[in-house]
Amino acid sequence: MKLTKRIFCGLVATALAVSTVTGCGGSESSGTTESKNDTSSTTSQSTSDNSSDGETESKEDGGNNEGGLKEAPSNGTVMKWLGYYDLNTDDKVIVDQFADEGYTVEYIATQSGAVYFEKLAQLVSSDDSPDLVRYEWMSFPHGVSKNLYMAIDDYVDFDSPTWSGVKDTIHSFNLGGKHYYLPYQVNPGVVLLYNKTALENEGISDDPFELYQNGEWTWDTWKSIMTEWCDLGDDYYGLLPTGFVAMPFIVSTGTPLIDVDGESKQITNNMKDANVQRCQDFLQSLAKEGFIQPEYMAPSDVFADGKILFAEFGLDWGYTSAQKKMRDSEIYFVPIPRDPKADAYYTNSDTFGYLVPAGAKNVKAALKYSELCRLAEIDPENIESAKDLALAEKIYYPKCPECGVSTADKLIDKCPECNADRRQNNTHTPMPEELYDLKMELKNSESEIFDFVFDDCFGFSTELTDMLQLGNENGEGCILGGPLKAGESYTTLRDSYFGTVEGYLQPYRDIIANMN
Repeated sequence: MKLTKRIFCGLVATALAVSTVTGCGGSESSGTTESKNDTSSTTSQSTSDNSSDGETESKEDGGNNEGGLKEAPSNGTVMKWLGYYDLNTDDKVIVDQFADEGYTVEYIATQSGAVYFEKLAQLVSSDDSPDLVRYEWMSFPHGVSKNLYMAIDDYVDFDSPTWSGVKDTIHSFNLGGKHYYLPYQVNPGVVLLYNKTALENEGISDDPFELYQNGEWTWDTWKSIMTEWCDLGDDYYGLLPTGFVAMPFIVSTGTPLIDVDGESKQITNNMKDANVQRCQDFLQSLAKEGFIQPEYMAPSDVFADGKILFAEFGLDWGYTSAQKKMRDSEIYFVPIPRDPKADAYYTNSDTFGYLVPAGAKNVKAALKYSELCRLAEIDPENIESAKDLALAEKIYYPKCPECGVSTADKLIDKCPECNADRRQNNTHTPMPEELYDLKMELKNSESEIFDFVFDDCFGFSTELTDMLQLGNENGEGCILGGPLKAGESYTTLRDSYFGTVEGYLQPYRDIIANMN
């Protein structure tokens, strides 16, 4: 397994405001993770079941449970969900399966961002904890260090067929050997979108995707293509950075900006690391040579005038939005280019899943819900269906416009009840199979191509995140954005703000060092 550190890049500031809800049954990416455990039965059980003595025995290879699992606490059939969307409507497929298990979901509404963590802390401290919450970028290490979640080691067999495919991912979020987060889904992180048609129209022969396929997609070949593109005119730009700014490029060196080693409970600030310095110097050179268009644009607009070559976005939302707007062009994506001096193809990734808040009364229901999500994710039929839908030239809305009967199969053009023409979903754009294969490789935590490196830099506080992404109120001191967007000296930024970053990190070091 090639999973080392953490980066949750899908919920940084820019993406958080515009990203779609990610749920088990309602997400575009739901049910699409390729796993070496695809043969596991959808009836596999990884959470403990009721037994007369209150405990069940796990298998001999029961992971961190040392031979036995405890029965998860339960207070009935209602699971309390705290979130800024309602699982009952946004995750209906899984909620229906949950109902078949005898459970219902009670929705406790809140807002996203800082308000979310304030609400969760309030409920936990008042002994009125919800039973389930989603993973957020500040869940680890911030939320764990504030005792907002409970460890689940006693209740989940990480070696079971259900969870073994993401066991190392689960372990990468441990703190002192305890595990709090069940990421049922591994997703692609930040990629570079580009307009393949525009490249061809301008007579540029090197195609980034072909370079990737040939093992030649590196910082150097990326810069070479941008140089040729920008030579077309003064108003041509090689890259539009977004809220992720330098982070995914730094990760490509194999060194995260900030690393949390949960096993040893160590937090390392790599701002002075030679790899980070080398990457930031490279990005600064791109800005100084005029390759960067620093003003933010949505993915639906970024390629409209044909003057920007690459755009840095999370894959699912970014690609879908750009391709829908540019229907007469082939929008492609490639991973962040490989650092030519790195010993492997390091790239960023993303995860999604759930945590059980401290003091939850219905842990059993929460773990059952998470299990159903994971089983849907690795179900071979779901995987095949997701690919069919992604590649299909046409898909159709479920409800028949004539007789009103809903049909789950989105690929048939006639209503099976009355034979009327079904209404086509004109927002759908098929994905080329070679792109879909790359997307699945970027979801494969056991990839033979990529080594996934996760950066913890956005997992501490909104103040630190703002410093890294935005700088101060005057836009100064933007550690991740200054070199790439404005050509600022990273050495100067590093020397000026290293101590300030340390000031944000040290309280967390003190807290987790004393956690049991």
